[in-house]
Amino acid sequence: MAKVLAISSHVVRGHVGLAATVPALQWLGHEVWALPTVLLASRPGLGRVVRLEVPVRDLVATLSALESDGCWASLDAVLAGYFSSPRAVTAAAEAIGRIRQANPGIAVLVDPILGDDGRLYIAEETAEAIREQLLPLATIATPNLFELRWLTGTTTDGLAELTSAARRLGSATVVVTSAAEAPDSIATLLVTDTGSVERRLPRRAGIPNGAGDLFAGLFLGHLLNGCDPAAALDASLTELDRVLAASTNQPVLQLWALHGKADRRR
Repeated sequence: MAKVLAISSHVVRGHVGLAATVPALQWLGHEVWALPTVLLASRPGLGRVVRLEVPVRDLVATLSALESDGCWASLDAVLAGYFSSPRAVTAAAEAIGRIRQANPGIAVLVDPILGDDGRLYIAEETAEAIREQLLPLATIATPNLFELRWLTGTTTDGLAELTSAARRLGSATVVVTSAAEAPDSIATLLVTDTGSVERRLPRRAGIPNGAGDLFAGLFLGHLLNGCDPAAALDASLTELDRVLAASTNQPVLQLWALHGKADRRR
């Protein structure tokens, strides 16, 4: 069992942000210390937009309390996801820097949640802070195609160009989700120092938000369980597709499908 500090958004209803990554990591046997950066009543598009920001001073105080308790050295990994302000990014980056001082070999997965479908859905200054402060700390990065292009300032397309752009992020392991789309499939690209691997899943319609968050948790969880990156990718995509198949036209991701059991929707 590994110990993971997960810093991201949380929703009360739905499985987005921590509500997806935490169950994935726990399902794979890990202990998760979940720290929300923002709290929403429901996932985007599901219900009323009620959004409670966690003040940066409270984020800093929580991280400082954990540090004062001597917890940093016992951590095996940090997962950083959604941030709504540059100051929150700075607070997380500074804490991760101190965590790495206490534990130089720690895995740091940065899921740079910036946007999709050709647009940012956080402020540009927040996206810039993630690029300049968080990504340099990452040993693992999991951007989608839009995020990779925005972070590297390119309009990459094709396996060779995507691989080159992914390596420019500076992380030892990069997974580009939704790297390429076809009428019947969506590709995920894994890039490491030694090469690249592309895998495809069936395209599924009517999927609720949260697939990227779920994948990040699964991928990190499998790495912490000793899988090499390619094996972690294959296992994570198999489990993700099982959830997506069960979640078609559902209001929230059906995480029960991680267990591979019969359809529970009825």
